[in-house]
Amino acid sequence: MNNRITGRKLVVSLLVCLGMVLLAASMAQAQSAGTGAITGIVTDPQGRAVPNATVTATNLGTNQERTATTGAAGDYKFSLLPPGTYTLKFSAAGFKVSQVSSVVLNVTETPAAPRRKLPWRTSTAMA
Repeated sequence: MNNRITGRKLVVSLLVCLGMVLLAASMAQAQSAGTGAITGIVTDPQGRAVPNATVTATNLGTNQERTATTGAAGDYKFSLLPPGTYTLKFSAAGFKVSQVSSVVLNVTETPAAPRRKLPWRTSTAMA
């Protein structure tokens, strides 16, 4: 399996991330004065959305957890989170568990977590 990112894929990925950041900036207005939100998208190694994946956000300062399930487009959102540093854990049937560490959330912000590509549980890609 070729894991190299081609120039075109890199440009598309950067444009998607830029769009998510702009969307997140507009959604930050909806947060209350003492909270923030985290959004993101979960995909498979080919870039297809992974619906019904479980995403767990853990506040590293308090160890409090919140869980969300991705929608049909692989999207998720945690709203009204207290500010702090979070770890995001991703799991779905047929995929290995994946994690993003140190997502910093400030008051009234909605950071877009990096697009998370879940690796297949086995070495054979599923169609």
